[in-house]
Amino acid sequence: MAIRQVITFRVQRGAAQAFIDGFGPIIDKVRGEDGCEQYELFVGHADPDVLVMLERWRDLAALQGALAKHYQGPDDPSVAFFKLVEGQPTRERYEG
Repeated sequence: MAIRQVITFRVQRGAAQAFIDGFGPIIDKVRGEDGCEQYELFVGHADPDVLVMLERWRDLAALQGALAKHYQGPDDPSVAFFKLVEGQPTRERYEG
């Protein structure tokens, strides 16, 4: 069953471009993963410090496999840009 995730990030004021620049290489890698059908980051029109990641995966196993491969925890230097996020991102998951 397909999995859709909508993840909303609020970044520090004026830090959207730095966040996008940091996330870019990971986005490129994840898009090449088996089962990744969509992995895109959008900037809010009304509030440019709000970014939304839209993900679509073939199934939960594909999502979990990519997550395990590309995210080694908050101390991983390749995700240092996540320090620009204020608070916790909101994550919504849908199946269908």
